[in-house]
Amino acid sequence: MMPQWKITQQRYGRLLRQRIRRLTRRREKILADLAEARGWEELRRKGELLRVHRERIGRGLAEVTVPDYYAEAGQSLTIALDPALSVDANAERYFKQARKVKRGLPVIERRLSETEGELKEWESALERVIQAETAEAVDRAKTAHRLGRLEPPPPLPRPQDEGAARREPRRYLSTDGREILVGRSSAGNEHLTFRLARPHDLWLHVEGYGGSHVVVRNPKGQTVPPRTLREAALLAAFFSKARNAGKVPVHYTAVRFVRRSKGNKAGTVLITQEKTIVVRPDPAAVAGLAERGAAGASIAPRQNR
Repeated sequence: MMPQWKITQQRYGRLLRQRIRRLTRRREKILADLAEARGWEELRRKGELLRVHRERIGRGLAEVTVPDYYAEAGQSLTIALDPALSVDANAERYFKQARKVKRGLPVIERRLSETEGELKEWESALERVIQAETAEAVDRAKTAHRLGRLEPPPPLPRPQDEGAARREPRRYLSTDGREILVGRSSAGNEHLTFRLARPHDLWLHVEGYGGSHVVVRNPKGQTVPPRTLREAALLAAFFSKARNAGKVPVHYTAVRFVRRSKGNKAGTVLITQEKTIVVRPDPAAVAGLAERGAAGASIAPRQNR
């Protein structure tokens, strides 16, 4: 019979390979985004060439080929156009795209650096686990690289009442004594954000992943303490599809800056005035908050926004 430490070694090897494959795919996507973002100068050049040649370009064209004054003599550049727009509007469209892409460049570069750092960390952990030849060596690798983070979280208990029970949020109490509410489902997110939350409460959600809306109760005129903000962000990260990721960006803003996204499913929102905090999902920290959770008293819906 295979010894228990060997079974543990194989399990961590499998989990590490899964994590490395996900990070490798993420890095490839980020590299593609980076290559596109670094093309912002070409977008701006197209806008400038359209302005330079505006007198010779008629409206209604799908594309135009013009002399490229930024390249070697005699070269030209073909530029795609929106036939419904004027030349100046097409030029402004390219300028706007260039500004947007350029603004996103530092963010993409930071994401690439973080992803490559995580990838290197897990590759080192995998090598150490593979080379372990004793139960003690496996335990040391587990401790050194915090391999417990790779374990899938326990399944969330399913409420018997799939209707009202899933609309009511989970309730937590922060270290500072602030109540934190966490949506249980798409319908629960809708109920929390647009029925229970108040305009001055703080609203959080993980950037780029599906997951729970999180609301921190915040009286008017007060600010949410930094420790409570971080604990709420940890809850948002844990109750999202990014719970097994490394560093997770979490958007936050006042509830009054959150509105429904018309035409989309329940719980889909548009936000403004947002800021971002980056956290690592931490099941142990979430469990600690759960132990301080408020009693399951009912929460009255707000009367107005």
